[in-house]
Amino acid sequence: MSSEEENVPLFNRTNRGASHWNRLKKSTMLIRAAIVFSILAALAAGTCLLQRYLNKGDKLDLSPLDGFCSHIDSIQPNEYIGRHKKLAQVLKDEKADALIMEGGASMIYYTNIEWGLTERAFMVILQLDSNEPTGIRTTIVSPAFEATRALDSLKKANLPEEISPSIVEWLEYESPYDAVKKVFSSKSDNRIIVEEDARLFIYQGIVDGLKDSDVYMAPRSIRMLRMVKSEAELDIMRCANTATELAIRTVRPHIKVGMTEFDIQKVMEEALHRAGLTNTWVLALVDENAALPHGSSSEKKVTKHSTVLIDTGGELLGYQSDTTRTFFMGKRGHNETIEDAWYLVRRAQENVLNQTGAGTTCAEVDLTARHIIEKGGFGKYFTHRLGHGIGLRMHDEPYMHQGNTQQYLEPGMTFSVEPGIYVTNEFGIRLEDIVVVREDGKLELLTRGLAQNPWTL
Repeated sequence: MSSEEENVPLFNRTNRGASHWNRLKKSTMLIRAAIVFSILAALAAGTCLLQRYLNKGDKLDLSPLDGFCSHIDSIQPNEYIGRHKKLAQVLKDEKADALIMEGGASMIYYTNIEWGLTERAFMVILQLDSNEPTGIRTTIVSPAFEATRALDSLKKANLPEEISPSIVEWLEYESPYDAVKKVFSSKSDNRIIVEEDARLFIYQGIVDGLKDSDVYMAPRSIRMLRMVKSEAELDIMRCANTATELAIRTVRPHIKVGMTEFDIQKVMEEALHRAGLTNTWVLALVDENAALPHGSSSEKKVTKHSTVLIDTGGELLGYQSDTTRTFFMGKRGHNETIEDAWYLVRRAQENVLNQTGAGTTCAEVDLTARHIIEKGGFGKYFTHRLGHGIGLRMHDEPYMHQGNTQQYLEPGMTFSVEPGIYVTNEFGIRLEDIVVVREDGKLELLTRGLAQNPWTL
């Protein structure tokens, strides 16, 4: 049975309910204000505390990092011509007609277009065409309502006139794969390669939409095109990684007892930004936290006997950096076991640089480092692969692990060399540098050098 008030029309009720609601809103606003104030106070206190730590020693001078990579040029328009010509040759060798891709590293590599992934299909089709200057005809398949944004992205891409993409639109009630089919309307039995990172529903949509065509995922020959870097790419990556390593060395003397992992993270972020890197990230781990290779920074504090691991990087003109240094706060005589582990990891890095190169399998590269750590008695604590490829993506092919026996190193390949020892609940050591396979087959560091000792780096 309804109450007397419930039978009164809504707009004729008394203000009793409204007053209660207003009181509730005021109470909620006060609570929210208190929470916000507490957060701001904590941040301010953290900033003051961090500044106090920094002021105990020499003032942190980041000026050596200012504009460090400002002289480096972005990838120039003509380089895209070369990329398309190389793709055309590989497609011919594979007896394929086209490569289809979604937004991501490959789309940036071939078109300089950045496009986020959504539930709607946005694709680029790179199709063999002998009438095109590069041997490739470029077609963008876009949702109709995104066509204007696609055109804007195309203008910003600043591609050379030899590459003139056309746009095929599809409406919301249509299938994007019918639009793809139109691109291949002159021929039905096509061999179409789909870029390896395409989502399953995109791949399946292409398969179902082009039933008379042979559709398959990108083979190694296609993937190799991005694995092998040009001189322009290497110039960017060399500066990005050198700047990252320099940022760590610049910050290292200013890591003080009492600082938290978050404090270290904040200082490192500032250093990387001063060097001109964007999309930066920092993983700062202290003592037993460093035993988790992919741990996360916390309020864990540095002591005068701490082991500190900083794994960090950022982006320069679309290309990534990734460097790790582990160092000791205490003076020499820190801890014999941890010190031995540090030098063992350092020797593993050096062994890879001296013993591997072009013609070596990725499995052999991993094992070259792993054998050193195993001989030192820490084999079971080296729990991850030796390294990963890097370029437009932080983690890319080729991957350095024992199972990768079919992939050989070739000149121009870039990858990380990051052996580690991780003793759960005790300590973790990792040293990481990015290398490139030179034309003479040897490995070259993209940083200024390996860490020399665990105190000064």
